[in-house]
Amino acid sequence: MATHQFVYGHGAKDPGAGANGKNERDFTRNTLGPHLEKYARLLKRNTVIFYDKSKDMYQETQKGLGAYAVSKGVASVTEIHLDSAGPTATGGHVIIDKGFSPDAQDLAIANVVKKYVGWWGSVANKKGISYRQDLLNLRVFADRGIPYRLVELGFISNKNDMAKIEKNIDAIAKELIESVTGEKIVVPAKKAPVAKPAAAAPKNPITN
Repeated sequence: MATHQFVYGHGAKDPGAGANGKNERDFTRNTLGPHLEKYARLLKRNTVIFYDKSKDMYQETQKGLGAYAVSKGVASVTEIHLDSAGPTATGGHVIIDKGFSPDAQDLAIANVVKKYVGWWGSVANKKGISYRQDLLNLRVFADRGIPYRLVELGFISNKNDMAKIEKNIDAIAKELIESVTGEKIVVPAKKAPVAKPAAAAPKNPITN
């Protein structure tokens, strides 16, 4: 049993990237978030917690909080974003510290991205993984020894990417939770509605 943390990218007064009438902050929290949280509640052996949605972890880390304040008892941290570039840029990827090799969680998440959106061209021959060291939260978690990855689900600036994400959002959320925890989620079967008994036919009145 382990506890994993999810972080919604940007936040507070920073909406992140915006295009096609959407922005990262609101899409990750209000559109994807309820699906992630629904499946997190169905876990039996593991726990997923969510960083305060009213805050931006990046800004909090700048203050000495954020990534610095995450408990070392957390088994991993997964931060969710959407990428932005020209309208033809497409695909997602998983960013990890370039000093590390991808773990099973990183690769499983990358495969979810590939399945529903496809991989960004630059990582197509790297199993969907990008390697960086210039991101604040990435560096802090690496220094603290807490496994962390930043997931770019696709390009918010690409209508087709966003259409794929929205069409499959429930499945994406379920498989992201499963990829991070390694636990297969069993969705309870919906109970069939109980049929109401038919109303008794009125008795014929007695007439003389």
